[in-house]
Amino acid sequence: MALKIDDEFHFLVQKASRSSGVVLTSYRDNYLRRRIDLRMKAVGIDNYATYTRLLDKNKNEITEFLNAITINVTEFMRDKTPFTFFRNEILPDLMKRKRKSQSNSVRFWSAACSNGEEPYSIGICSKEVLPADWSVSVYATDIDEDSLNRASMGVYSKEQLKNLDPTLIQKYFEPAGKDFKVRNIHKLLIRFMKHDLTSESPVSKHFDAVFCRNVMIYFNEKQKVKMLTDFYNSLSDGGYLIIGKSETLPDEIRELFTAVSIRDKIFKKCN
Repeated sequence: MALKIDDEFHFLVQKASRSSGVVLTSYRDNYLRRRIDLRMKAVGIDNYATYTRLLDKNKNEITEFLNAITINVTEFMRDKTPFTFFRNEILPDLMKRKRKSQSNSVRFWSAACSNGEEPYSIGICSKEVLPADWSVSVYATDIDEDSLNRASMGVYSKEQLKNLDPTLIQKYFEPAGKDFKVRNIHKLLIRFMKHDLTSESPVSKHFDAVFCRNVMIYFNEKQKVKMLTDFYNSLSDGGYLIIGKSETLPDEIRELFTAVSIRDKIFKKCN
């Protein structure tokens, strides 16, 4: 009986991988079982075979399934060093270059922004470094509409803010019950929108930096190449690409970028 259940589980995972294009075999079986079991319980199904049939019939369920699998605990600046590099190196470099071209605006893309901590972190860092009269635009995209809705509200728990300096919390957040809400949220000029990195074109062009951290682990090689080529095309000359510390660039596109910080996985677009 257990063997049959195992077979049905692995068939479900393989079928879901093919349907979604997301490589699920990189996840541990125990993790996948927990996530899938919770999703099946939510839709009132108690076996893998029946849930597989639901995925076949209902395309929307594939999206819900992926959301259930890829939910992560998110925090502001969970990995501080890339944001330290962004503040201390990237923003001053952009400011110097922009002044030469007599511009005072910067544009960033936070791809797969989840619950919004990353785009708000980008906005806060920019406001801390750049002159007050500069324009900062952050495009924040994700495939999960629920995450985007939470992100646009800008409300976070104390735990999610634990990596932020207390002075930044006081400056950029205000109490909201037991939680904290981004203060003057409209002034950060963050545009939240739904976007599928695997199938859609870039949301815009002429970005000064693209953040796409800890996302490639979900994609196959073809999808990685497509996504990173899109980032290359969406970046301005000399624009920056910031990926996750455990991620690497596929061989096919390495010539498009040059490494700026190997430790922090920060690259610059080759002209």
